Amino acid sequence: MHVPKQYYKSLNSIIFNINKKNTQVQFFGKKSRTMNKIIFSSELELGKFLGSTDVIPDAYQAILETTLPFKLHTNRRSGIDVLAVKSCSHDYTTQFLKGELNLVPSENLQVDFIPTKVKSSASNNEADSIPAKEKSLFSINKAVVELFQQLSDDLKEEEKKHINTPLIITGLGLGGYVAILSAMRLHHAIDVEESDGSKNTKRPICITFGCPLVGDKAFKSAIDERPQWKYSFLNVVANKDPVATFFSSDPYKPFGTFLFCTESGGYTAFEDQDLILPVLNAMKLSNPDHLHMYDYRSVLSTFKRKVLYRGVPEFGELNLNLFKAGITMQLREVGVSDDMNDQIEKMEKQIKWSKSNKNAYEPTRKLNEMKISLTYMEWYMKTRKSKGGYYDSYKNDETIYEIKCQNEIVKHQRNLNLYWKTIVEDKDKMPQKEGANLRKRWLYGGTNYRRIIEPLDIVRYYHKEKKVNYIENRPNHYKLLERWADEDKNNTQNSSEKKRDKAASLTEDSCFWAHVEEALISLKDLVNEGKNNAEKKLEEFEAYVMRAINNYSVSPDIFLEGSSLMTWWNEYKAYKGTAYASEFARYMNNASYDSYK
Repeated sequence: MHVPKQYYKSLNSIIFNINKKNTQVQFFGKKSRTMNKIIFSSELELGKFLGSTDVIPDAYQAILETTLPFKLHTNRRSGIDVLAVKSCSHDYTTQFLKGELNLVPSENLQVDFIPTKVKSSASNNEADSIPAKEKSLFSINKAVVELFQQLSDDLKEEEKKHINTPLIITGLGLGGYVAILSAMRLHHAIDVEESDGSKNTKRPICITFGCPLVGDKAFKSAIDERPQWKYSFLNVVANKDPVATFFSSDPYKPFGTFLFCTESGGYTAFEDQDLILPVLNAMKLSNPDHLHMYDYRSVLSTFKRKVLYRGVPEFGELNLNLFKAGITMQLREVGVSDDMNDQIEKMEKQIKWSKSNKNAYEPTRKLNEMKISLTYMEWYMKTRKSKGGYYDSYKNDETIYEIKCQNEIVKHQRNLNLYWKTIVEDKDKMPQKEGANLRKRWLYGGTNYRRIIEPLDIVRYYHKEKKVNYIENRPNHYKLLERWADEDKNNTQNSSEKKRDKAASLTEDSCFWAHVEEALISLKDLVNEGKNNAEKKLEEFEAYVMRAINNYSVSPDIFLEGSSLMTWWNEYKAYKGTAYASEFARYMNNASYDSYK
């Protein structure tokens, strides 16, 4: 199947996210219990799809036509540039296969384009005292470093030309190491461009052939933190390739999508990283002990031969266990299923755990569910106006009915907090500019969540946990959501934007009620102990509320009878006396808030 030029622009999502759609694998042969049954996931179908495209053989052909260390090709059929890295010398590959090139730490390597917040595995006190970003965070094979540094500067010039144009980067054997780091550096450059507001960037695709595993668990985690990086790497591995299967156990960890293939035309894709190592190990055990570079033309020539072939599955007892059937089917496709029953059992447990975990947190789907929870919270807000507003209703409700209603609210509150803490934590793992680049849809939802839910967390902080100084101890995910919203507002603000002339439906400062609670505490300190700093704090609080009123950034609900703000004002007015005059006192004494809307 030839992929038309116009589809290459979205090739990342077409190829590397197709298995996210959970395609149902079905068999239609003889009438049997297997008909219309979901066998496993879509990874086998992903393998079939990849094998049916021209992208992979075109990338390999570009490598074969490369006589220099690397060369930029333009594919005649698609018009897409392919940056091909030549495989390294036979002597260097032999040195690698003899185990003479091991993992080296990243702290002294020129790979600062792979920033990460993953903590070091060091356990001593000295290491734990070092900020995470300053630690040696991961290790990669020495061959990666040596090969990449030889070509780094020249490759960088080619990378710069393709920030805004599609590019496939490819390499064979140890040349795949260079292709991988080149793609990562280009991804990092694109991250910087996008954080500065660019909308014209194009993410590279990296396709390697027979590339051995690159680094350790921390290196894999650094890639996993960046989904736009993770899903742009495709590793084609033949079952008879000694280089690709050289590392098949700890401390090395795989990342990206692996397309395993055989000379007989079998191929299947694996994306679950914990399932890839056992397959690599099984292939390694079946390989003879000879050192050579594998020629992928033989497996690529059989790619399309079996694309549409199915046949009737003969799983027997496996029909009773669909997960096991699916795994077995994938392993049989590439000829490594024999004598792997114990491993299949382990893989089955892992995939079940992995899929249940993914179902628990899928950001796009969960965002819509969270909107339902927020709608419920908005209903709660509207129905609590007679009780001084939802903040004080949540704080003071004592009847059985209200407690039951509040329990329902607490459930939604917890779900929303769990979701948004996870979203923000994932984003905060990125470098600062990347983290700030939260998509508009999530940023808008996060702002509404913060303004509705944080006041309820403030209630619990002051009245359930009996603490003070909430703002100093404010949860980090609220801080980040507010900061990112402010940055986005500053980046998109129009100089001709009109000043607000109507009250906000939601109080913009989600810490407003924390300021009110601190004002109540300061007033108590002033009345009971006459603390001088308490009076100064109250004057600052007056000014803070008055600024919010003048900017129409607070909701009219703060002035409802029985609200904590009105309770504070009545007590404060009694303490200061009728002669007290300030801008805020005049506003309140004149009941100007009655017309605030």
